[in-house]
Amino acid sequence: MIRDEAVLKQLSALYVEDNDAMRESLGKYMRRRFGELWLSQNGKEGLELYKKHCPDIVITDIEMPVMDGITMITKIREINDDQPIIITTAFNDDEHTNIRCLNLIKPIDAERLIDAVLYCVGKVS
Repeated sequence: MIRDEAVLKQLSALYVEDNDAMRESLGKYMRRRFGELWLSQNGKEGLELYKKHCPDIVITDIEMPVMDGITMITKIREINDDQPIIITTAFNDDEHTNIRCLNLIKPIDAERLIDAVLYCVGKVS
């Protein structure tokens, strides 16, 4: 894959992760690359941020308190069925493949995440 990270500066992203250390660490990495980035600690908060900002890419965990990632994704799909979503999870569960997303296993390799975002952009451009 040819990487053109300059395109990321034109994109907005929502990153939903309940692990504070992971959210802050990866959030810091992504903030330097994306035009805009919103961070959320659970699906309920993530959904509210999605409704408010309509980001280009959603990156989310599955297992979270308050509202899990699958529920949030389902509600986002009701708003925009074409929303690019990348799932980050500690599990490799084929049950979630019908969500039409990429699945990144934790711990997340930041470079692989950027490749996944660029892949999504290529698919939606």
